[in-house]
Amino acid sequence: MDGVAYEIDLGPDSYDKLMEAVGPFLKAGRRVRAGRGKATPARQAGGSNDTAAIRAWAKEHGYTINDRGRVAAEIREAYHKAR
Repeated sequence: MDGVAYEIDLGPDSYDKLMEAVGPFLKAGRRVRAGRGKATPARQAGGSNDTAAIRAWAKEHGYTINDRGRVAAEIREAYHKAR
């Protein structure tokens, strides 16, 4: 943010609150890769931060997933591969 990279360790409730707050902005934005020189767009997120859709997909496909908290990377990866 503002040219500064942050790393934040969040619990499940805090993660959900953060995603509620910044989710609309992330959906309207585009991902960029960090690196030397000018930033270049990465693959488009395409709703990658839509945890509700990921949870629904996971349940439909037999994954055990909580209704709250962080979605496991394995489930996010499977969701993106399926799309």
